[in-house]
Amino acid sequence: MKKRIDAITTARKPGWNKDAPRLILYADFMGFKNRVFSSSHNDLKALLVRFNKGWHNKLKPLQLGGDLKFVQFSDSILVVANGTNNKMFNLISKASICMMHEALKIGFGIKGVLAQGLFSFDEEMRLYFGRPLVDAYLLHEEIKYYGIVVHHSAENTVKNNSSQSNPYSKKDVYIDKGKVAHYHLCWNLIDESLSPKVITPLCNAWLDAIEETVSGAPRQYIDKTREIMKSDEDVFGVSDDDSSGEAE
Repeated sequence: MKKRIDAITTARKPGWNKDAPRLILYADFMGFKNRVFSSSHNDLKALLVRFNKGWHNKLKPLQLGGDLKFVQFSDSILVVANGTNNKMFNLISKASICMMHEALKIGFGIKGVLAQGLFSFDEEMRLYFGRPLVDAYLLHEEIKYYGIVVHHSAENTVKNNSSQSNPYSKKDVYIDKGKVAHYHLCWNLIDESLSPKVITPLCNAWLDAIEETVSGAPRQYIDKTREIMKSDEDVFGVSDDDSSGEAE
């Protein structure tokens, strides 16, 4: 029945130039301002190009149906799926996982928010606008770890579609005022081929490399990210011992 509903919804999906309920992800790199001041323009551009190439290559299969779009302005990224059904949820979840992997792999800490609602994505007019983007931005400002948190506007969609292939957990995450239970993406439980597998040791190796470049308060993000990854393993009943992934 669910597949049938998705098929009907897909057949009626709106054109991108039409306003419609959509899933959106807003994310940006952490510590980018400091990198701008401490790195040469060419070195930082090379890192951004490396991220773009790696992430875009991972996105190509997800974009074949024309249902996933993204734009990037400097260190800020907007990803939009053309709807809110299971297919669109799968596309934006997979894109988010790839984004986390590729960013951390090259040393960019990153955080973002998944939100849902009426949204305009008009490439011809260069118009990207709607309540979900504002909701995502405001919650994003509160997050104090590397990861993807779900805004309450998308919570029902996550509840109905989360799976082993697109794992989300409702455990405590860190925000400005401390800890709060929020659905969030368990990106360390999916490997780089987008198959369910614990890759926490590899993710920790990526965090180790970032840790060697910062001191003081920025390290809190790293410690909190490690804690949440371990917590998510416990929720899904897995551990590092179940993983065949190795740190590179």
